[in-house]
Order: sequence, then C-alpha cells, then structure tokens
Amino acid sequence: MVAKQALFETTSHRTRTIILLEKSPILWNFLLNSLFLQEIIEDTKVMKDINSLLTELIESSGATVIISNPDTIPTLQKEGLPLDQSAPETPEGYVEKLFEIKKTLALDGIKTIPSFPNVPIPTMGLLYNEVVECVLFGLNGAAITLSSILVEYALKQAIVRKKHSGRYDESEWDRIENIELHQAIKEAKELELLDSDTEQQLNDFRNQTRNPYLHYNIKKLTRGVRANKVKKLDIKTGKIEEVQLDAQKDPVLWPYAKKFVDGKSVSQVLNFVCRIVRLLFVEEKDQSHY
Repeated sequence: MVAKQALFETTSHRTRTIILLEKSPILWNFLLNSLFLQEIIEDTKVMKDINSLLTELIESSGATVIISNPDTIPTLQKEGLPLDQSAPETPEGYVEKLFEIKKTLALDGIKTIPSFPNVPIPTMGLLYNEVVECVLFGLNGAAITLSSILVEYALKQAIVRKKHSGRYDESEWDRIENIELHQAIKEAKELELLDSDTEQQLNDFRNQTRNPYLHYNIKKLTRGVRANKVKKLDIKTGKIEEVQLDAQKDPVLWPYAKKFVDGKSVSQVLNFVCRIVRLLFVEEKDQSHY
C-alpha cells in the first residue's frame, strides 16, 4: 500500500496548513471556501490582533481549513470578527462552478488512468467505466470501492468460466454470487487460476484496501497520516505555536486525511485491478483506451 507520509497537499506540492484556533477535545471544521472575511471596526485591541494574526496566517500559509472549538466561534463573532456564511448559489451556478473545477481535475487525471484489458465480458468494462468516471470527478474513494467490487466480480467470472469451459452457467453463478471474497480467492487458487504470490496479494488487498473501504473503516484508513507544521493560535493570548496532528486520533481530521489517502492510493489500486484481470482472462491484442 501507499506510504502515508504527509497530510494535505496543494497543486504546488506544498504542505497545506490547518489553522487551529483553540485546542479542545471537541473540534469543529470550517472550510475557507464557504466563509469570507470582511473589513470591520474592532472594538478591542485583542480582536484587532486576532484579526490581523488570522489574516496573516491565512495569506502566508495558503490555508484552506480552519479547525476550531465550536464555543470559540460565537466568542469571535461577539467581539467583532465576522465569520459569516457566503450567500448560497443558485443550482445552476453551483453546477457550473463544480464542473469547471472537475474539468481541470479530469484533464489531469485521465493521463494516469490505465487501459482496461479487452475481455469478452461487457459488465466488467462497464463497471471499470464507472471507476474511471469517479476518478475524473475526483471521487477517488468511490473509485477504490468500485475497484474492489470489480476485483471480486472478475474472480467469480473467471471461476465460472473455468469450471464450465468459458460458458455461463446459471446454477453455478447463483452459487458463486453468494460466496465471500476470501472463498473466491481460495477457490480460484484451487482451480489454478492464481499462483501463490497472486493469492497472497489478493488477500492483502482484501484486508488492507477492500474491507476498510467497503466497511468505511476510516480510522484504519487514516492510520499513520499526520499533518505537520500546523499553526495553532490561542485567541486569548495571541500566541502561535507549531504543532503536529495525528489524524487517526482525532475524528475531525479523518475526512481530510482519508481524502489524501484516496488520492495517493487510487492509481496503484487501478493498476492492481487491471493486472489481476489480465492474469485471469485471455487478453485480445487490441486494448481499449481512454
């Protein structure tokens, strides 16, 4: 699996900073793209300092996320620091902006998507097309989940074809459709569809990728992911210190860490899927391309 070395990255490959307003067992996240700051007249010197510090931290770090104790937000607003929600967009405006963002992602992502083997089972190709569409829209977690389903489906198709000379058998499919993945891996090995190394790789994939994604074991998926050089701001004293956050230990960080893991893992997962399919089926000379 992909090594999890850092938390958030930007397109410039610079570590993204989270600004932690106040350390608390209970945290709350605010996305900067859904908030805006406006000029205000501060009532106190403290709030002038906090406003300046926040602005400076945001501008210097390129931060996109603020994490705060929910009790801190009303305090900041009461003292004059605006954290107002931006005006809601129309459905048309939201979709237009979304597709513009996704278009950029798609044009970058399409270059890294491996071609699916040309096998005579349309269902597999259609399922892989869904995987590709997820990647193009930046839904890497969904792409990995569907890829896991595709691996299991390919194994079961290979078992049926092996036992019935390449033909579909309804009673056999009814049986195979109801067995678990670990049973399918074992059966494929017994039918000599897999060698010992590939059997082990599939079991590793089942335990480390497929099961955590299908069951959404987010704590397990974010194990070892840390955010380094996070700026922590104490609103009472104005003191700033640099801290390290362990995503696994804080549920608030889980979705951000998982998104990072998804993006780092998806290419490797897609290549694994295509390799397994090639091993299971006789591949025709021409391959499909995206």
